[in-house]
Amino acid sequence: MKLIDLYELVWSKSLKEICTEYEIAYVDFKHLCTVNKIPLPEMGYWTKLRFGKPVFKTALTSDIDINKEIDLELLEKVKENTKSTTKILCPKKIHPLVTKTKQELTTIKSYRDSYTRMEWNRQKDILPIHTDEKVQKRALKFMNIFLYSMEQRSMQIKFKYGRCTIELYSQTIEINLRQKYHRVRTTNGKVWSRQEFVKSNKLEFLTGSHNRKSWLDTEKIKIEERIPSILDYIEKNLTYWRDVRKQQAEEEKLKEIELLKQQEIERLQKIEEDKIAQLYKDAENWQRAELLRKFMDAKKENEIRNGTFNKETEKWLAWVITKINDLDPLQN
Repeated sequence: MKLIDLYELVWSKSLKEICTEYEIAYVDFKHLCTVNKIPLPEMGYWTKLRFGKPVFKTALTSDIDINKEIDLELLEKVKENTKSTTKILCPKKIHPLVTKTKQELTTIKSYRDSYTRMEWNRQKDILPIHTDEKVQKRALKFMNIFLYSMEQRSMQIKFKYGRCTIELYSQTIEINLRQKYHRVRTTNGKVWSRQEFVKSNKLEFLTGSHNRKSWLDTEKIKIEERIPSILDYIEKNLTYWRDVRKQQAEEEKLKEIELLKQQEIERLQKIEEDKIAQLYKDAENWQRAELLRKFMDAKKENEIRNGTFNKETEKWLAWVITKINDLDPLQN
């Protein structure tokens, strides 16, 4: 892949989509772009684009070799070499959360009942296990292994808003364990048909609440064997969101600094504008004061010449002088 192709890729889809597609760590890919001076879309770019708002695409600088070869597979190889080698634990103790959940699940008789009761018991901080009695024992065993393996990686279970989540780096992701049911459409041999849920003995582990990721029992690999890879995915996901939040916090901090700078510039501009406005006002008032002095002198001379100068005129002149002094900026 040439550098120009990488540039077009970055501006064709979000970094999260690229990292997921190429199975590259977010931090590694962003570092690759930074080293090669590839500009990235600013925060909010894809949202604006989705809603048809005007966006600006930053061009490559002229000093960049657009034909430079970029090998994304090198990042993938690094990822493969650093793949987790964590072995599956065989804990001898029963985790307290598993014990608590087992006690609550004793009254559950069916798969559908498990959903109803677990919704009812969300405030009791119970592990999200949705199975019938036949698979329940294995589900609890799976969760016991999963919890101890998870804690070995410094992850913690958190119950948030009635949901069971895993926390790492102050980031959380929802988890769920259920018995796999298949939808089967049946007919009565005539016109009407309906869907039925047919249960299997397979377990399915899910993460996330919107873009869910799931792991399912297969004929060759049981879900217990997938625990290391499940935890790898969760750690990668939470690390990604930690980096995103950190980047967002840095960008917000920079925005706040820029905002303060802009506010300071506007404050100084306002002071300058006020000073200029006051200057014009003072000049106008000075001209008006000079005009009033000329008028006052002319009126005094006129009354002396006509012999009408009296005490009333003196009072008027004294009043005019006070008004002139109030108006004249050089007198204040």
